[in-house]
Amino acid sequence: MMVTFELSHEIWEGMTIFPGDPEPRFSPHPLPPPWRVTALHLGTHTGTHVDAPAHVFPNGKTIDEYPVDRFLGTGYVLDVTGLAEATPITAAHILPQLEGFHPGWFALVRTGWDVYWGTERYLHHPYLAEDAVAALVDAGASLVGIDALNVDATQSGTSATHERLLGADVLIVENLRGLAALEAQQPYRCAFLPLRLRGLDGAPIRAVAWRDTAP
Repeated sequence: MMVTFELSHEIWEGMTIFPGDPEPRFSPHPLPPPWRVTALHLGTHTGTHVDAPAHVFPNGKTIDEYPVDRFLGTGYVLDVTGLAEATPITAAHILPQLEGFHPGWFALVRTGWDVYWGTERYLHHPYLAEDAVAALVDAGASLVGIDALNVDATQSGTSATHERLLGADVLIVENLRGLAALEAQQPYRCAFLPLRLRGLDGAPIRAVAWRDTAP
């Protein structure tokens, strides 16, 4: 038997976005009945999404340059819940939890901040400090996800974490939700599949995790 977990937010008009990003808008396209088509206006980093290196590097790889299997892998939850607003997540928080982590896996950082989705407090999330990023890169993470708006500090406008991870070809997933349902330090199969947008810097995703259980 397979148990699945929904890890992505819905996209709708008026949803939480990164300050300054395009606001999602949905417009019905005129067609004769009974057909229905909706025009979408949204940013590449709307909702639960994946960042490609082109997000911060002018000549960085774009989202369509990655093969599909780069977004499929084993996820491993690192639990850092209980931190205060705008607190750095340091190597001391995650190194003790990396013992069972294998190179190529996805590191899923659980802050618990998804409970503040839709509120002002969501913008004041914990973020990855430089030494934690170095630990994840050294551990061989191929993707780092977080259940918060940003792996960097949104309020102070930092970019060092994005630069370090994407510069090492470690993909970034932001705005995950539902990591509370996953056991920390246990492997889960994950699919973080982006829209195949040619030449662009990132894309919204449907993020899903699953694991097999005894019948």
